[in-house]
Amino acid sequence: MKITDVRCHVMRIPRAGGGGVLRNWVFVEVNTDEGITGIGEATTEYHELAVKAQVESELKPRLIGQDPTDVERIWQGGYRDYWWRGGVVQMSAVSGVDQALWDIAGKAAGVPVFKLLGGKLRERVRCYIRYGPEFDGVTLAEALPRVAEMGFDAFKCGWGERTKPYNMDEQLDRAVAAHELSREVLGPGSALMIDAAAMFDPVRAHRLIERLRPLKMHFVEEPTNQDTVEPTLRLKRDFPDVPIAAGERMITRWGFRDWFERQAIDVCQADMCHAGGISEMMKIAHFAEVYGITIAPHNPYGPVALAACGHFATAIQNFNILEHCPIQPWFDDVQTQAVPVVSGHIDVAELDKRSGLGVELDMELVRAHGDHVPMAPTRYETKDGSTPLL
Repeated sequence: MKITDVRCHVMRIPRAGGGGVLRNWVFVEVNTDEGITGIGEATTEYHELAVKAQVESELKPRLIGQDPTDVERIWQGGYRDYWWRGGVVQMSAVSGVDQALWDIAGKAAGVPVFKLLGGKLRERVRCYIRYGPEFDGVTLAEALPRVAEMGFDAFKCGWGERTKPYNMDEQLDRAVAAHELSREVLGPGSALMIDAAAMFDPVRAHRLIERLRPLKMHFVEEPTNQDTVEPTLRLKRDFPDVPIAAGERMITRWGFRDWFERQAIDVCQADMCHAGGISEMMKIAHFAEVYGITIAPHNPYGPVALAACGHFATAIQNFNILEHCPIQPWFDDVQTQAVPVVSGHIDVAELDKRSGLGVELDMELVRAHGDHVPMAPTRYETKDGSTPLL
């Protein structure tokens, strides 16, 4: 079997009623001479067109004529066959291709991808929903009752309504208030997480975790800047009873090395669309397992990334929980074979009945929304007009 074509599709996800976009999903399609097509996802906010160009101008010429089931060989070429190694654009392109190759390999063998990764370690993959584009135009108070109605027992919220100009102390108060409300509505039986998005300096991050501590957080994500390891490491040492999570901005196992070896985090949030695809995510997970670090994949993307994460999570020992962001109606409408999410979990028994990733897309709908629209830029300014040290 040989690769005959590689295409990258950008799908615009508009806001309800128009007025901008919520996302631009990026799908990678790999065709073969045996009629088997694989699909992957490489959604990368603010870099969608760069990723598309990288797939079609740089990776495609290297892939044509190769055996798509030589997945590791192709991954190594995508990583090492360039003078400028790594980076979010290159590795997102590689990630999308890698997922598509695993999809082909599974379809060719007639088995689900998780079987090729060593088989299943669990019967279902627990997911959480977050307060983000999935609840566009809905207040937090309105969104919270819907969480249980949608079948989820785990929820993540952000840092509260944004302060303008940016005021770190006031933002901290808003973040805490949002999670106190979330715990009150959801009750003690739901897992509660905060995405602090590195919006706080180390001092405020310490105060934030201290105030969230009574809420028994499932994890605190990116409490402070990650340009260096030490600030997060200090927080982990100061709060051994509050799991600290990070990793969505780190790429490949080399990007995680220092964080793992210094045991600076409890939960690794490696991203399927950026860290290197299924192949590299498996290596990152095994590396993390050495240090007792669990994996909660960062995944605020489309259905193909969810499917890839589902197979990955099924096949690793140290899985924690999976982010799921079903922006409706687009998430459901674009799938002709949908990822089996039942009662807040991916149903592994259903995945087991399918070959490859087990998800298929309506490519006519993807192409119909192929006009890329840039996401609205976010600009943070302090009172004096400067950019805060985030």
